[in-house]
Amino acid sequence: MEKKKENQVENFSASELRKVVSEAISLCFSDNKVFISDIIGIDEVCKITGLSKNTIYKKTSNHEIPFYKPTLSKRSVLRFRRSEIEDWILRHRVGTVDEYLDSQDGL
Repeated sequence: MEKKKENQVENFSASELRKVVSEAISLCFSDNKVFISDIIGIDEVCKITGLSKNTIYKKTSNHEIPFYKPTLSKRSVLRFRRSEIEDWILRHRVGTVDEYLDSQDGL
């Protein structure tokens, strides 16, 4: 039976094989709610936000930024979700002058 399976693979064209592999990978990722790349460390948070490590540590200490601490010990590594950091950044939007003036007209 093993030979038959091998022959089935040999009968695929390169494009058909690419399509099957691509679909299999898509299925694997669609079943997971959190992608591996969505879990990031402090260095990546610094790149995304433009803030220093010291500032990020202060914000986690003050519970100003969403984060995860896998263990409760003092020396555990902080983890973040890329999507939550992006949402956090977007919540701190500063409006334009036109938006401010429009809001004053409504008063």
